[in-house]
Amino acid sequence: MKKVIFAVLLIPLLIFVIHCGKKDISEVAEQEFKLSENASVNQEIKKLHEALKTAETDIAKAEIYTKIASIHSEKGDIGSMIKSATEAIKYQPNQYMSHYLLGKSYIAAGRYNDAVDELNIAISLKSDFAPAYFEMGNAEYKRYNYKESKKNFQLAIKYDKNYIDAYNNLGVVCTLSGDLKEAEKNLKICNSLNPEYAIAYKNLGILYDTKMKKNAEAVMNYNKYLTLRPDCPERSLVKLWIAALGG
Repeated sequence: MKKVIFAVLLIPLLIFVIHCGKKDISEVAEQEFKLSENASVNQEIKKLHEALKTAETDIAKAEIYTKIASIHSEKGDIGSMIKSATEAIKYQPNQYMSHYLLGKSYIAAGRYNDAVDELNIAISLKSDFAPAYFEMGNAEYKRYNYKESKKNFQLAIKYDKNYIDAYNNLGVVCTLSGDLKEAEKNLKICNSLNPEYAIAYKNLGILYDTKMKKNAEAVMNYNKYLTLRPDCPERSLVKLWIAALGG
């Protein structure tokens, strides 16, 4: 089976569906906590909508809608995120954060050209805002424009030296564009920034396995990934890759 290198995007490149059996007590407790957390988030959104009724200026309304869009971003409610960010821009067109959130939501919705437009506006309003460059890199990646994607991930790192997701995604783009040494360097930086950042080990394994033909290094990184993600849904597949390399 083809090995797919993973970028850290708002929407993953592959989505694995896990079917669970009987839940143990810890799983039930975790789900109950998430339900409680969601109720709290929904209550916060309700309060913000109430605050809109008494907001006296366009700036105040824009700030409230931007907060609502940010919460919807955390929830993964893309439709509501688009709606709230759009409302924020209507009241305050020169607010970089609302353009950023709208661009980010457009990536999740598959509207990559619109995402680039909004992120360009965000960057023009705040030229050192690393997350905007990161999302621009993601949008260009989804448009298969690897040169621009690479440039934007590099800019994200320029403005935030510890932006681990940007290093990972830069490593992915470098792999896909054939810049293998640069890919290796950036994926290793992920490991130095956070030794438990599992996806970089998997991406390094795929790089060594499929591109650089370094079998021992590939096996080591695949095993490290499985150690950090013992319950990952693709565990049996990665173990097959290891076995194929003689590991």
